[in-house]
Amino acid sequence: MLKYDQSELLARQDLIVKLAEAARSITLPLFKKDMVVVNKAEGRNYDPVTEADIEAERVMRELISTAFPCDSIEGEELSDIHGSNDWLWTLDPIDGTRGFVAGIPVWSTLIAVSFKDNPVLGLIDVAAQDKQFFGSPNYSWLIHDGSERKLSSRSCGGDLTKAILGCTEPLAMLNETELRAYNNIRKIVRFSRLGLDAYAYGQIALGRMDVVIEALLKPCDVRALVPVIEGAGGKLTNWEGESAVNGGRIIAVGDPFLLPKIIDTLKVRA
Repeated sequence: MLKYDQSELLARQDLIVKLAEAARSITLPLFKKDMVVVNKAEGRNYDPVTEADIEAERVMRELISTAFPCDSIEGEELSDIHGSNDWLWTLDPIDGTRGFVAGIPVWSTLIAVSFKDNPVLGLIDVAAQDKQFFGSPNYSWLIHDGSERKLSSRSCGGDLTKAILGCTEPLAMLNETELRAYNNIRKIVRFSRLGLDAYAYGQIALGRMDVVIEALLKPCDVRALVPVIEGAGGKLTNWEGESAVNGGRIIAVGDPFLLPKIIDTLKVRA
């Protein structure tokens, strides 16, 4: 059981809202506009970054450092800041930069707060749709069009044939062996949807989707998702059923009874 001052948690929860507002003030005016896009990857791979990514992260970092100068900060675009206490902020200013560049409104800003390396607060801010998926130790909630509702993932009765599956881009994320394992799941489920990035995890918390299976994720891709999924009644682990807070190969489920079947089906032999 994590022990922290509740007022410290609530103060950081209040700041998350301000960070999201600050990020929106940068990302939304640039969405669907011509801008310089730099490819961070090598060869034929494509990992874009835009001025919106960098500026949004810079502004959020400034707000955090002003409010909580002893907290640590890690992010997608800028260097880590090592603080002097047990609180860690993890930022991804635009999760789904490819979608952002393409003008598709499913990209999001991810903000997580961890205590002693355990994510305790998370936000998936789908700014272009004005949807904010919040997660906390006790519950998750959605703010949309000025109203708030508690989030609850749905049950499939442990039956994968009833599940809706998501993965951002299987061919880019998964190696040949992993892709075969993923396809074993895809053949069982009701149907699958691609290209949703972190928005798919919000849909699990909302009870609209059931499973996301991905790989090659970084901590900034994952940490904000954990409180949102688990606060709604779901579970997020790696492919071995262990903690996924440091990224890698990820399984998220709305119905925890699906997890053993998925892990067993995904078992990869080297």
